[in-house]
Amino acid sequence: MKKDDMNQGELLLEAVGIVAAMLNIGLQIYYGMAFPVDPKTVLVNILMLLLIYGAFTLLGIYPEKVNGLSREVCNGKVRRYTVQMVRLMKLILVVGILFTSVWDVIGHEVHSGYSMVVVVLVVLTALYYETKILRILWNNKKK
Repeated sequence: MKKDDMNQGELLLEAVGIVAAMLNIGLQIYYGMAFPVDPKTVLVNILMLLLIYGAFTLLGIYPEKVNGLSREVCNGKVRRYTVQMVRLMKLILVVGILFTSVWDVIGHEVHSGYSMVVVVLVVLTALYYETKILRILWNNKKK
């Protein structure tokens, strides 16, 4: 979706995601310098964040790839819901990773169940939007 098609709320969420990703990278670098951590671990953490962010950004640009639809079918509300789903999932993951980075820098260990909470949020987001998309596709097929 073009940046011109984004409303102010979507722009704000995208900006929050970008700031969260940049803060995460900064915290990872600080964590690597302040604590006795293998530099490879810090590098892998930063690369994983960039990979996640880049993959979800590409899916936002090419939303037809998410559901394997043609460009003709992936238009209108289907396209809008797919882009919203991808952006929200990206935001959830980036903020989730940022949360763990903050706790690492503070020196506290995050409970292992936290990862499951983030995964459940991503899955619920996907289910919500995919249900909306499938209903639209189903109604279009009936016509």
